[in-house]
Amino acid sequence: MPGVWEVFAGAVSRFGAQTAVEIQRRDTVDRFTYQELHAKALERAAWLASQGIAQGDRVAILADNDAHWCAAYLGILSLGAIAVPLDTNYSAKQVATIVRDSGSKILFVNARLRPAAAEALRELPDIQVADVAATTTAFVAKVAVPVPPADTAVILYTSGTTSDPKGVVLTHANLLAERDAAFAVIDVSEHDAVLGVLPLFHSLAQLANLLLPFAVGARVVYLETVNSTELLRALREREITIFACVPQFFYLIHQRVMAEAGKAGLITRTLLRGLLAINFRFRRLGLNLGPIVFSKVHAVLGRKMRLLVTGGSKFDPVVGRDLYALGFTIVQAYGLTETSGAATINTPDDAHLDTVGRPLPGVEVQIRDSEGEGLDGEIAIRGAIVTPGYYHRPDATAAVMSGDWFLTGDLGRIDSAGRITITGRKKEMIVLASGKNIYPEEIEAHYRQSAFISEICVMGVSTPEHPTTERLHAVVVPNRELMRERKIVNAGDILRFEIEGLAVGLPPHKRVLGYDVSFEPLPRTTTGKVKRHEVERRLKEQRHVAAQPADAPLPDAEREWLDESHAAAAVPLIQARMPGNVRIRPDANLELDLGLDSMERVELLTELEQRFSVRVAKEATHEIFTVRQLVEALRAAEFGAASSTVAEESWAVMLRNLPEESDPILGGLLERKPIATPILFGLSRVLRVCLGRVDISGVENLPSNGAFVISPNHQSYLDPMFVCGALPYRVFKNLFFVGAVEYFETPFTKWIARTVNCVPVDPDSNLVPAMQAGAFGLKHGKTLMLFPEGERSIDGTVKKFKKGSPILARHLGVPIVPVAIRGVYELWPRNRAFNWSVLWPWSGHRIIVAFGKPMRFGEDESYTDAAQRLQKRVAEMWESAI
Repeated sequence: MPGVWEVFAGAVSRFGAQTAVEIQRRDTVDRFTYQELHAKALERAAWLASQGIAQGDRVAILADNDAHWCAAYLGILSLGAIAVPLDTNYSAKQVATIVRDSGSKILFVNARLRPAAAEALRELPDIQVADVAATTTAFVAKVAVPVPPADTAVILYTSGTTSDPKGVVLTHANLLAERDAAFAVIDVSEHDAVLGVLPLFHSLAQLANLLLPFAVGARVVYLETVNSTELLRALREREITIFACVPQFFYLIHQRVMAEAGKAGLITRTLLRGLLAINFRFRRLGLNLGPIVFSKVHAVLGRKMRLLVTGGSKFDPVVGRDLYALGFTIVQAYGLTETSGAATINTPDDAHLDTVGRPLPGVEVQIRDSEGEGLDGEIAIRGAIVTPGYYHRPDATAAVMSGDWFLTGDLGRIDSAGRITITGRKKEMIVLASGKNIYPEEIEAHYRQSAFISEICVMGVSTPEHPTTERLHAVVVPNRELMRERKIVNAGDILRFEIEGLAVGLPPHKRVLGYDVSFEPLPRTTTGKVKRHEVERRLKEQRHVAAQPADAPLPDAEREWLDESHAAAAVPLIQARMPGNVRIRPDANLELDLGLDSMERVELLTELEQRFSVRVAKEATHEIFTVRQLVEALRAAEFGAASSTVAEESWAVMLRNLPEESDPILGGLLERKPIATPILFGLSRVLRVCLGRVDISGVENLPSNGAFVISPNHQSYLDPMFVCGALPYRVFKNLFFVGAVEYFETPFTKWIARTVNCVPVDPDSNLVPAMQAGAFGLKHGKTLMLFPEGERSIDGTVKKFKKGSPILARHLGVPIVPVAIRGVYELWPRNRAFNWSVLWPWSGHRIIVAFGKPMRFGEDESYTDAAQRLQKRVAEMWESAI
């Protein structure tokens, strides 16, 4: 049986003049043919031999992906020596530990990592450091030696810790068995171009980006700088046909596609979903329309792309199905370093992307400790790809081997067709007090359906209220790019809405009961797995900092910033708005740490602008999340000392100068609609009758003339329809709304908005224009319907009211009519389908719309107190409306 070197040499004899490796640099592309790579490998081998390296010696590689890495690796194997690839993210201490544990005699490094290597080897003076890219004059025509298949080829370390290094031994027989099994499922030829961004010190990368392509004459493209810009450029320019990457990259592509779709109108979004469903079914029949129908998306990954490969961590099946429906062929591999990379794989035509496919040829898989067929248990693997053990660690080897079966530590199940589903890691499984087992990756995949959630890590934590039991808690990283695009600054509000809505799709014991928001990416391994213990450590540190008393000393750097003139002038004004036990830190988040909602943020910024006689650019306000960013935005506006005069009340300033009647959008509220208004009034009555039995009370409480605000609780998209259907014509004809602009972006929906007197604004990014729109209509004698909760209730009950209604009521001198709606939630609950059953005559379901007596709010009552009083009144009416 030939070794890895002999296989490569065979490819050189057939494809010597073809390009083996391309290195994409910023301005150029370096190319190496198979003959040139072969020569470089022999050169490396000759030099190693001259340094006394012989069969069985270990040589470490600490370098970035490129042709020189490949040449060093192949040169080491040609001598029968053992390659020890090192993670380029290792600290100097970790590098020293691995080099010492492996007994490596020489360390190959590239220029970027040479300083780290030098620091690492200060305590290992006998280790020789060599430049992986250096050329030598020494050359021996015949350096390669015959290598028995059972000999070790590579030692790959799965742990870089200083206390427990574990080197996985992989033999030539392991690597070639892995290569042969993969070829039995995946077609790779000399016509393929493989993009290699996975680091070559990982087993899957060595398989996908070295062993497979170099056996058949394919071209491999490596990047000098790995970032999204260079990666997308390579996909576009290098004519890539096969791309193996961790799931996070494919999530990024999916998020971008769905975000673009989200910007479109309702009709376009509906059409997209329909086309996805159609192409998914066509693909099951062997016909793929994706490259034609979704050509713009396919252009992102390159017109010649035919195979996407993912592995290293669990792939979200929702993302997988969408990408499959878009026309991409995705192969999901599952395996570990101990199984030479992949142990199971989906076939290219398999649409079951919620599984990791079937075992590779020659590989057996068992589910251990399962209580029945199709139930979860530990995955065990047997076959020629399984490691003989850990280097010099018989204790660690014995812990994972049961005879010739390797115990993976992963949990999963096998279906009747032999497909394997991974449910989680045995050591990461969360056991609740109820005894139920929770697999965090399953929960994370569900919540990651939100476009506003970039990353999420679910864990079991105890709380001061529940110190003896674990509850599901999450650390959530918001999609800052999407929020910036939509000009959303209150991440907490949007994440709460998304998490609350997605929770209804889970059984109660699988719902996240608490979460922290982090604006830093989750710590991950090089293959994309979340470092859960590191996330927990960070969370504990953050909670420790948050628990510090207000008078606790701050770090010197924070104290110095607070003492700067601009911060010293602005921070006391921010502090004045906070309770006494809240301390202001430079990087405190205005919303998450200081508790300011969207309106309070606007109030604070307006006050500061008045005090310092400056104006912060509108674009800059969308980038203000922390105290530091707020002060820096004011600094950019060149503010000096604070004025001694008392600032005018913020909303009085913002609502004083309203748009003119000629305003192209708001002016539409003043148009008479002698035909449309009666038709809409009649339609509202018809729909009220068609959608169920409606009990209406308190209509006599509606003011007979003048402007006022109608403030109902919010249960469903249908709420405006039922309230409008209950109004007398004298009120209906003067009614207007302020609606989310995302629903009114097409010419047709814009016409609808103008016809029904709805002003399309975005309250998330343009709160002041939204409030001014409401004030404009009220000033001109109109009646505003405004839902103070700002969102649909997740369970139908009355939730917290925001301050918009009381602010408008006070400054425009108009009353608010509280309205309680009950029963609409059951008809169309949030995040659930329309419930047709409640419409049947025999269902007995009632919908109640109750109008309360008008309420007024004076200057002696704070906006917060006024909102609470309004919410309390609506809640009382809602509870009595049975």
